[in-house]
Amino acid sequence: MDYASLLIHIVLPLAIVVVVTFILVMKMSAPEKMMRPLTEGLSLYEQQVLTNHREWLACCNFEYLTSFQFGSIRVAVFQQKGEQRFLSFYFHKKLSFSFETYFDDLTTLDTSTSGSVGMFPPRPGNFKQSFPNVRADQAWQRHLEAEEHLRLKFGFSFRPLSQPYVQTLIHLMRLQIQHVRSRSFWPFRAIYWYHFKRDLLANKTIQMQYP
Repeated sequence: MDYASLLIHIVLPLAIVVVVTFILVMKMSAPEKMMRPLTEGLSLYEQQVLTNHREWLACCNFEYLTSFQFGSIRVAVFQQKGEQRFLSFYFHKKLSFSFETYFDDLTTLDTSTSGSVGMFPPRPGNFKQSFPNVRADQAWQRHLEAEEHLRLKFGFSFRPLSQPYVQTLIHLMRLQIQHVRSRSFWPFRAIYWYHFKRDLLANKTIQMQYP
């Protein structure tokens, strides 16, 4: 057996996943340090993307709330007028959307068009679904359907958030990472999460997850 080839093609990539995940999780343990305002504003490309969605945003009563950078990801956030529903435009390697409903400070529903939303095990109270590469309006419709399903199945109702959106988001990020780090041998379990679990939520609706 060529042990050198085995090391290069199997062991080394797995070790890289462990190390990279460990570094990422440790950095995200203090999410406020990874977040900074976009003092220079949005780029021309980002502004154009928002302009392309302007009519749809207005139709759904979404209003601009804030923008920031989290690590290498640039984010523009909109809030539905008078509601605890938020839409984030994620500008990274490619554009993706994330819809969030906050029933209260801890109970949330996330609908994403990213394919890696299932990478980490969700913290208690966080419900997730993912529809990679669909349009914003399609993801929004599925988000509302999922929200209604959770309300009927679990009796969720809205309670006002105790903090502004960004502070609430940072707090929930911290809780998510605490949940990940509470798992035994979590850096090594990341191999399974990365290679098998991160795609499991793709196109799996909340209704399918919680029938």
